[in-house]
Amino acid sequence: MIKRILFGFLAFVIGIGIAFYTESFLREIIQNIFRWSTSNKIRLVGKNFFIFSNKLYFITFGIGFLILTLENLNQKINQILKSVIICVLIFGVLIIGISSIYANIKVIECTACLDGIRTLHFNEINYGLIISLSAILSIIPNLTKIIIRNKSA
Repeated sequence: MIKRILFGFLAFVIGIGIAFYTESFLREIIQNIFRWSTSNKIRLVGKNFFIFSNKLYFITFGIGFLILTLENLNQKINQILKSVIICVLIFGVLIIGISSIYANIKVIECTACLDGIRTLHFNEINYGLIISLSAILSIIPNLTKIIIRNKSA
């Protein structure tokens, strides 16, 4: 039990660290998805300046990595790799899907745009919400495995 608690705490801290180091990379990906999914009908203006994302972003990455670690704690390496790959693929698909929907909604709600091009400031995009939703939803398969395993035990 103490082993699981220590691994869980360590996984949570590592998840927050991963969130910290991937923040600017994920912001850039979301900006590119906004442009790509709207056929360049979104123009980002201003300075792409940020200090830290909201706390929800860091906490969801920590929780996601915690659940992924606890679910795979006593698994074979093949099962761990399969679980991580599925989680990362779901995360990527969700980032693309949520960002595309959000971007197209921004274009649709613009009624006074010149030539149908919406101008957004870099900080008008809610990066924390997009990434947090993707992180939480991508961990659902692992969470269901934990719940099923605990019900059967």
